[in-house]
Amino acid sequence: MKNYLLLLGLLLLFSASKCGKKNGFELGQTFRLQIGEKAHCQCPGPSIQLTAVKEDSRCPEFTNCIWEGQAVVQLLIEEATPQYIDLTLREGHPELSSKKVGNFIYRLEKVSPYPQAGQNIKAEEYIVELVAEGI
Repeated sequence: MKNYLLLLGLLLLFSASKCGKKNGFELGQTFRLQIGEKAHCQCPGPSIQLTAVKEDSRCPEFTNCIWEGQAVVQLLIEEATPQYIDLTLREGHPELSSKKVGNFIYRLEKVSPYPQAGQNIKAEEYIVELVAEGI
């Protein structure tokens, strides 16, 4: 009986981890990626991989800065011809957060976590929120 319960518990754990890990996205819907993670469009379309957070100069919370800073991420868009693009989150410059590639527009919505004074963010801790839309 104990072995049966242990087996059942492990089975539930593995199935829950697969359900929680999405590797697809829908056009017009926000989705999340971590560094190295790839998501495939559930439509006929591209796959997107977050390859790097190239810059994170955002002003840490509860500090005063000369400028607000920005976050720059690099994505690999894999369609007919793979292409790297950079998207930038900077206050007051929404045009930097989106880019048209082929028949799609990619928009960076959020970069987490937000910097804290005196703390370094490791690459694997970053999560970005993106939206892809067909045009």
